[in-house]
Amino acid sequence: MEIILSLVRFLFHLLVGLGLWLLVKPLIEGHLQQFGRKMDFRMRLRKNRMGQRVSRLQAKGLSRHLDDLLYFADRKYEPGISMLRFVMRTGFVFAAVFLSALLTLKELPGHLSFHNPFLEGMAFDGGGPVKGAWRLPLFLALLAASIPYLRMRYNYAQRQVRGSYDLLEVITIAAKFTHLSVDSILSKTGELLSPDNVLRTPLRLLGAAFANYSNGYELSAEASRFSAAIGTTFAVEFVSDLLYCEKEGTRHLKSSLLLLNRSMEQQRETILTVKAGSRDAISLGLYGNLVVLVASVGTFMYMLRPSVYFKLQFQTTVGLTFLMVIVTGLFVSFLISTMLASTKLDYH
Repeated sequence: MEIILSLVRFLFHLLVGLGLWLLVKPLIEGHLQQFGRKMDFRMRLRKNRMGQRVSRLQAKGLSRHLDDLLYFADRKYEPGISMLRFVMRTGFVFAAVFLSALLTLKELPGHLSFHNPFLEGMAFDGGGPVKGAWRLPLFLALLAASIPYLRMRYNYAQRQVRGSYDLLEVITIAAKFTHLSVDSILSKTGELLSPDNVLRTPLRLLGAAFANYSNGYELSAEASRFSAAIGTTFAVEFVSDLLYCEKEGTRHLKSSLLLLNRSMEQQRETILTVKAGSRDAISLGLYGNLVVLVASVGTFMYMLRPSVYFKLQFQTTVGLTFLMVIVTGLFVSFLISTMLASTKLDYH
């Protein structure tokens, strides 16, 4: 009963923290946007002054890493602002979980001791404050603070795959406006893209870069960022055509885009054919092993009784070893099946 009450206290502390965040967020949003724009402007100014050397140093930093991920993972990406917003959100999650867990432990009547889970379980020992109460809250806070980053990486990977296919729509529309300048082509294409196209924001930023760049290296860096976010050879070819046309004119752009469109259509048909032939194997890798595991565990628990099964599984070396092997195999199988199910539209 004490464990349940402690969990309820912890959830109420988190609820109070969420309420404080909702109250503070509108007050700091304006200052955050202003500071983010200033920081992005200063970064771009330093790039223009110092050139390639500073950009290479920035590419190795944490802020650059987060900004590159948010560039594609955030639907409403804004240079400089999105990175600051993500850092503040992660810091708030860390502080809220740490303080909530610490306050919850401080409110406990005594020591929380862990015994054999099959015999005694958890118990409260009376007397004295909890010693080293910061360790568990710190661990929980670090674990919770990693969730926004992991979620961002997952969204980035998913949008990369979708972006490789959505690039085909971009090239199809862009081929209709090759009589315009490159920045106008990108602007017109962005306006005509479907609402669910993940390249709308990156394409808008790429068009702004072609319209407002101050030197060739700045334009090349922004174009490389766009192609690296998609991560396919088709994206590199598309960006290379745009850079060439910016220097030499758009006379050959239409034929180049049509040829690229034809290659992407052929590759997409090949990928769809291969996926259709291996759909059963992919589904089996995703869900088949998990279904077999649940059925096997349920059968053994029914035959041996749950208490005996848990002792054999978690209190013996053989049981723990086989559990680790099974879980590792399931994870590897899930990763392979996920990769096969979400193949990028690329030459390979």
